[in-house]
Amino acid sequence: MTGRSVRGILRRLPVLGPVARRARQAVHAEELIAARDDKIGRLRRQVAKETAARKRAQERLAIDRPERFDSTPPSFRRNLLELRRNIDVLRPHDPEAFHPALQIPRKLRNYRLAASHGVAVPDILGVWARARDIDLSDLPEVFVLKSDVGAGGNGVFPLRRVEADRYAVIGGDELLSTADLQERLATRKSAGAPFFAERFLQQRVPAEEIPDDVKIYAHYGQVTMVMVRQMPVHANLDHARYRYTDARGQDLGEDVAPGARVDLSIPLPEPLGDFIRVAEHLSKALAVPFIRVDIYDTVDGPVLGELTRAPGGKQRYRRDHDIAMGRAWDEARWRLDLDVIDGRPLRNLHGLHPAPNHYPEGHPSRQEDPRGWEIVTADCAQWCFGGHLPPAQG
Repeated sequence: MTGRSVRGILRRLPVLGPVARRARQAVHAEELIAARDDKIGRLRRQVAKETAARKRAQERLAIDRPERFDSTPPSFRRNLLELRRNIDVLRPHDPEAFHPALQIPRKLRNYRLAASHGVAVPDILGVWARARDIDLSDLPEVFVLKSDVGAGGNGVFPLRRVEADRYAVIGGDELLSTADLQERLATRKSAGAPFFAERFLQQRVPAEEIPDDVKIYAHYGQVTMVMVRQMPVHANLDHARYRYTDARGQDLGEDVAPGARVDLSIPLPEPLGDFIRVAEHLSKALAVPFIRVDIYDTVDGPVLGELTRAPGGKQRYRRDHDIAMGRAWDEARWRLDLDVIDGRPLRNLHGLHPAPNHYPEGHPSRQEDPRGWEIVTADCAQWCFGGHLPPAQG
């Protein structure tokens, strides 16, 4: 019975003097207590919400400004920012790129390394030392034109011939001539020679015109995240859609990457285990604690897209996932060090499969003394499948 109904009954009763007044006072007191309990509940929820927000802000500050704290949790993003900074420090000390980290950004070099481990790579249709030498006349109707150096879609043109010396950018609305493409590649600071054309890959599950990117985050033999990206518009991330899973294909949640357009309907590559094994293998062949292995899911199976040393963008992830990937990076760094102590060359290791060198004549990799371009070969049974990497947990 509510306080309002009790008051109504009391008003209809004969005057009972003090008893009636006390009853009304008791009802009023109960109402006050209930109102105060509601207010206390709201305040407690507000305090809990603000406390949680403050904790998240402190944790974010610990990642972004670690110098303000005596101890900080592991962080993938912090490690990535440190890597970007340290690469800038390393470059002037290693102009011929002897360090493994400086050798990774070259696509044709990565194709050669991957092929030496038995990993499929795109068919190369032509290579040119200078942009002005590019000749597209004998290429198939559909192909991809790339620069050896370049990231984030810079220096990459998926093309379809629409008429003689007229090419449409697949997933875009531009029409370009050979001269236009030569000028673009010659003037883009982020696009480095040589330049090459490769076969356009046919996706296993047709979706957008541009094949889906399967980007696998790997830490010296251990995969921590699979990101599948669909690009309706070439080189335009504003329209990109994403799906994030772990190595078993379990979705990491729609909130794992704040600000990303997550689409759980994007199909995963099949069989996913084949893609994971490629990423694990190549990440053990490289002498770095982290690499992102970009693979395409084609009608012929997994085909390497590229190896990405330091993914661009903010790379912000939900706190628990950022910590998990940061811990994996820290552990991978020590496992690599232990393997080096055990005799692993501190080099990016090529496998035993035949792998052609697609660089043009006169390139440093073809010289008698290929300084910085030496091929260090090792049996995969020794390091790619061995070393200090613990057995996978079921």
